[in-house]
Amino acid sequence: MTTRTALCALFLAVFGLGWKLHAQTTEPTSAPAIEHTDLSPAATPDVPEQADTVEFVGNNLVVIATILGTIAALPALIEFLVERRKRKERIDLSIEDEDTQTLQPRLAGFDGLLRDIADLVDRAASPVKYQNLEVGNEILILGGPLTGKKSFAQVIAKRAKLERVITVWNVRNADVLAAANTLIKSYARRRIMVLLPNIDLAYLKEDDELLNELDALIETTSERENVLVVGTATKLTPDSLLDNAFGIKLCVPGTPKAAAELRSTSPEARQVLADVAAYYLDRARAAGLALTELSQEQFVQRLIEVANSPAEIEDIVVLCMTTAVYRQSKGLIKERLITPEILEINIERVIVNLEQ
Repeated sequence: MTTRTALCALFLAVFGLGWKLHAQTTEPTSAPAIEHTDLSPAATPDVPEQADTVEFVGNNLVVIATILGTIAALPALIEFLVERRKRKERIDLSIEDEDTQTLQPRLAGFDGLLRDIADLVDRAASPVKYQNLEVGNEILILGGPLTGKKSFAQVIAKRAKLERVITVWNVRNADVLAAANTLIKSYARRRIMVLLPNIDLAYLKEDDELLNELDALIETTSERENVLVVGTATKLTPDSLLDNAFGIKLCVPGTPKAAAELRSTSPEARQVLADVAAYYLDRARAAGLALTELSQEQFVQRLIEVANSPAEIEDIVVLCMTTAVYRQSKGLIKERLITPEILEINIERVIVNLEQ
């Protein structure tokens, strides 16, 4: 029997004895009527004095039992407090909140990719310019280990002139994700990046509580125009939970990619996707955009060849609108036009197949 178990047993035994004695002293008793009162002092029973003694002993036993119970529970209380402190320390070590100006990322060989995503950087820098496009603010950076994914994300943060970069190092801990969400909400007005390194490891755990917390973090924060959510991963399975969580995927230079596969769908599903594509194209036209060098039928046909869901079609069309708005704002084109080049650029941003 352990010391804690023995103390608990002693506590229960002493407490039970004390309570029994206490109950006996407080239980009302009925005494027989005395027929005459002519008793000498020596013959009078000392009942009150005995009752007081028993009550005194009982009360002290209750106090002793309480003390022993406290002593028995003390190790468990100490263990709880120590574990709580360790848990807080783990959370604090797993979240890094940095001023973007203090970051000094070292990056080489990314000049071409940075030029290609100038529209995405501009959207992060000037969200008001793109607020009518309903663009999701989440980017997944793909590449092998130690290929500069985190540094690339920090460069994006600096070029977009974001104020803070909150890095969540342990994305496989639900408590860490909840704490990060709370921290992000405290920056109601400041423009920040939420960086989630190695996020693909979280999806390997198949932990429902963890994945729900992670999805909540991504969805609630990416909907805010002052927050840009960036994850990094080495692997990506098409149409997986990770793939669906991020609307934009960027591959670092040298990442082996496979050609986008033509999706095999039923005629009914293809018709639904065609209707969705036409719907979002009509919304783009209502926002002042136009197709050039391709017809509506060609535009829709290309989308349903590569897209597997309405969400992918929406992401592609909205990103086409983003690129067109950026090019017009920089004076590269006079009108907001969606060209075949713009369409293919943004298909590659949404639908990515990595070589296994």
